[in-house]
Amino acid sequence: MIPPLSHPALFANSPKRYVEHMPVEPPNDVFAHHQRVEHDLRRKAETAQLLLDAARYLGETLEIERVYDRFHELLADAIQHDGVVVSSFDERENLIRCEYAWVEGQHVDPTTLPELKLSTAGGMQSEVIRTGKPLLENDVGGRVAGDEGGTFYDVDREGTVRKLPDTGPTHVQAAMMVPVKHEGRVVGVVQLMSDERTYTDEDLELVEGLVGQMGAAVRMARLHAERRRAEAAEAAANAVAAEREQAARLLEAVGDGIFYVKSNGLVRFWNRSAELIVGLSSEDVFDRPAAEVVPGWAAIAEQVAITEDDSVPRVARVPVEVGGRELWLSFVAVGRPEGVVYAFRDLTAERELERAKSDFIATVSHELRTPMTAVYGAARTLLRPDIDISADQRSELLEMIATQSERLAQITEEVLLASRLDRGEVAVESDRVDVAELARRTVETMQPQISVAVTLDAPPEACATGDHDRIQQILINLLDNAAKYSPEGGGITVSVSETDGHVQLAVADEGVGIAPTEQEAIFEKFYRVDPHLTQTPGGTGLGLYICRELAHRMGGEIAVESEPGGGSTFVLSLPAG
Repeated sequence: MIPPLSHPALFANSPKRYVEHMPVEPPNDVFAHHQRVEHDLRRKAETAQLLLDAARYLGETLEIERVYDRFHELLADAIQHDGVVVSSFDERENLIRCEYAWVEGQHVDPTTLPELKLSTAGGMQSEVIRTGKPLLENDVGGRVAGDEGGTFYDVDREGTVRKLPDTGPTHVQAAMMVPVKHEGRVVGVVQLMSDERTYTDEDLELVEGLVGQMGAAVRMARLHAERRRAEAAEAAANAVAAEREQAARLLEAVGDGIFYVKSNGLVRFWNRSAELIVGLSSEDVFDRPAAEVVPGWAAIAEQVAITEDDSVPRVARVPVEVGGRELWLSFVAVGRPEGVVYAFRDLTAERELERAKSDFIATVSHELRTPMTAVYGAARTLLRPDIDISADQRSELLEMIATQSERLAQITEEVLLASRLDRGEVAVESDRVDVAELARRTVETMQPQISVAVTLDAPPEACATGDHDRIQQILINLLDNAAKYSPEGGGITVSVSETDGHVQLAVADEGVGIAPTEQEAIFEKFYRVDPHLTQTPGGTGLGLYICRELAHRMGGEIAVESEPGGGSTFVLSLPAG
């Protein structure tokens, strides 16, 4: 007859140790009395030693199943039995569940035994749970037959369950049932059963002691299991947190702007690149509605298609106004269960570069077409047999061909040099160059070719470290630009000076000047100011870019100081030599 109990564990080997029972002595026999006392003391000492050994043996494992197995081993060494059941009691549901069962030499799967509802009137297990006191019954069959309030089951070694007494009498002769307690509350019951013998109060006392040790060992094992579960949960949580942190670091490191909008419309992530592109910090937008804080959100929401499956996201280019300037941003959007992840990059520079390239192609085509048309026309005129051309006219036509050919060569050289600079194929020397002498010779050579008067202000000597030919190329380019933008009657001043370990070569004109917003852009490739402001054709837009790149390769810098209507001064600064 088997109802259920507590929680599983195991045992290993323990010495065989049965506590002997004292036979009944004749009355008024002094010798027998002393023998009984001596036997009682010996029994108590053996019991104490057995319980001490049991505590050590049970405490050697922290696995609940092994605690139960070891507990059964100790019972087998101490008291004869044919079955043992350990059950737990759930106080909230008033249910008794089997945790461990051993019947006639075989372990029985505890899950095969039915759960029992706590009886309020009968039942041996229920009585132990209700009273909190152990129970010793040497006539189990009679108890089953006469107890109408309890539910009784019998289990054989095969795990077959019979309800008693409906399916016949029980084979169990005697049973001991001991409560398992924790902080005064009954949390389980241990049943020990025998088919052949009866049990004594001394047996019950010994089982109580072993059950107490087993209960303590099970609690320790459960605490250990709970701690391991807690540690595993903490480790899993830490792993998830570390993974999220790593993902966040990766998202912070990527060059694309990334932000996450939850289904409720609130921004829940905004990476560093998004801050740099748009100019809004994470604190400015976090946990706020995207419609209020994300620039151009209406256009983004309307034009950017959200990819919901594993297909390749569609790219959408959206113009967004940020801080008074228009940015062209490339967006993709991927839907998630609770929101949408947006990734974007700034294509403004690429778009401007494409526009500049288109302008450059148009400009170069125009710049090439003009001299080529002049050369072609002059050559065809010289070749016409039906026209008498005087010597002066022939000379003028040849001079035109030479001049326009030189212009073609200059345009071609600028384009090729810019390309070589981009590829890093332009080598510069690092020599000691007298910049003052170079300026004197260059101005002297260039003056006949410039319609504007050039004034030179230079010391007898000012040496810098650099490439003589490249410094001269920069100066020629600056003089050519100054002449283009100088009004009739204006002048150009070339000056050389030494300051703080540097030699500065400056070219100043009295032209239209340059707006502050354009003073950085004029050094970019293909950039040209309004060609209507020049006295000559606008050029390719590569001259100042070449000047800047050559200056950098010589360890120098080039800058401009200008105000609209107040002329411009370009300053090349090189390390003193």
